[in-house]
Amino acid sequence: MIPIARRMLPLSLVSVLIVGCSQQETKPTFQLVMPLKGHPVHQIVQLGFLDACRKLGYEATILAPDSAAPDAVLGMGEAGLAQKPKGVVAWAGAPEFYPFIKRVADKGIPIVVPHFPIKEGEAPGLTAIVGCDPREYSRAAAEAIGQQLGGKGTVAVTQGGFNNTENMVSEAFTARMKELFPQIKVLAPQEEGFDPPTAIAKAVAILQANPDVVAALSTTGGGPTTWAGAQKETGRKLCAIGMDYTRVNLDLVKNGEVYATVAQPLYEEAYKAVELLDKAVRGEKVPYENRLPAPLITKDKVGPYYELLDRVEATMRSLR
Repeated sequence: MIPIARRMLPLSLVSVLIVGCSQQETKPTFQLVMPLKGHPVHQIVQLGFLDACRKLGYEATILAPDSAAPDAVLGMGEAGLAQKPKGVVAWAGAPEFYPFIKRVADKGIPIVVPHFPIKEGEAPGLTAIVGCDPREYSRAAAEAIGQQLGGKGTVAVTQGGFNNTENMVSEAFTARMKELFPQIKVLAPQEEGFDPPTAIAKAVAILQANPDVVAALSTTGGGPTTWAGAQKETGRKLCAIGMDYTRVNLDLVKNGEVYATVAQPLYEEAYKAVELLDKAVRGEKVPYENRLPAPLITKDKVGPYYELLDRVEATMRSLR
């Protein structure tokens, strides 16, 4: 993992850059365009972006609404182009973002997408993608759940939304389960969304409609909370796996309420995206695909991730 610095770009400077009011000569700017600015998972991404910009000598602008609506995200991204950034990192998880990617590229600005596995040529103008291979950790999750169930039972699958990455996770998980554990039934994915009470209610409904469910996979960072909550409300014990190393997710794994969570390399993806932009700006050739590992975090492996979050939270406090 890339170490997180203890000091980051001051929040006041970020705010000045966002509104474009600085009259002083500034360094070239990179922009991060993404949804859900205050989401704990996305804050890890933002910190990786800010830290890499600081280290490489770029001003950092975060353009992110509080909602997940593509129109809101794209509106901020489009407005940000007037600032003439040197590079853009875009959390572009759906085809709705592809025209924006092309407009950025048409202006001669390199643009990198972290986290989402977009095939080369699918989004014209895209400089590079960076992230883990969802198929790899999906297969690992299927193997872990299958072994815990002894090769029998029914598994529920939920997604935060239907997008490239989460769709791929569900498909690869289901295929691997069918290959290795043909007696295990995998239900069709259902959308849990990003509001915890609503997501828990949906998971409870799944359990009530399917009394044979003994395990669950969630393809989103709120999934551990979703399935831990559903277990409490129904009194049923599941083998559940979710995504991301937020503190609440690590606590649920540590306490045995969730079997494991996937260490999607959120900080590292954003950090690497900035490094790729820097190379592109300097005229270096940039590989299109850039892969990072994403191991499963079980109870015996939570320690290093708690240490990482301690550093993340210290940095967040310095931004206030």
